[in-house]
Amino acid sequence: MIGMSSVLMTVFPSKAPWMMDGFFTPVIAFEFVQSQSEVRKLFGLPDAPDQFSMVRAMDFGNKLDYIYMVLYASFLFFFSIVCAKITGQKYYYAASFLSVVILIADAVENIQLLKITAKIIHQDFSKELCLLHWFTWIKWGGITVVFLILAPYFLKGRTYSKLIAVTGVSCFVLSVFAYFNRSVLNEMMGQSIALMFVMMIVYSFIYKTESEK
Repeated sequence: MIGMSSVLMTVFPSKAPWMMDGFFTPVIAFEFVQSQSEVRKLFGLPDAPDQFSMVRAMDFGNKLDYIYMVLYASFLFFFSIVCAKITGQKYYYAASFLSVVILIADAVENIQLLKITAKIIHQDFSKELCLLHWFTWIKWGGITVVFLILAPYFLKGRTYSKLIAVTGVSCFVLSVFAYFNRSVLNEMMGQSIALMFVMMIVYSFIYKTESEK
């Protein structure tokens, strides 16, 4: 996950001719666009000389993202299953099921993104924008709900574990506010989710069973 995330950071465009207020990451701005005019301004159409290189970079990143989505969804899936087995509580299987839903939503989201860039110059892509909105939020919102489901597990642990729980709940709260107010909150949500993944990965390496403590 960490390796693939680093690769995507070098592939996706780091700058854009224009972004909505509060956004500073082009790919996140692309996922949360709301109109065809916003998409075209994001890519600098029709005036930016490097508009097509940005389209190619975005498309390449979204294609590679299929690898990343399988990795992070699998991580959430198996992490949740292990939590269920450790605690004996079937409640955590809900998070593993949701991980599959997130994977499907992310895959469909990327299909819409690729269709939009294919139609960006001369064709109407309002249908794709509508689908993009719903599947983007199923993905992002679903991830934060998984964190919320896992929060009780982390709350029972020590200081670092409790910190993960607080971060996970914060991700969910940010997602709710971002849904109703598209702004820098969307970027903050993305950053907090990335932090949560890192914290969970570290936890996976430092966790010890009762017999090992």
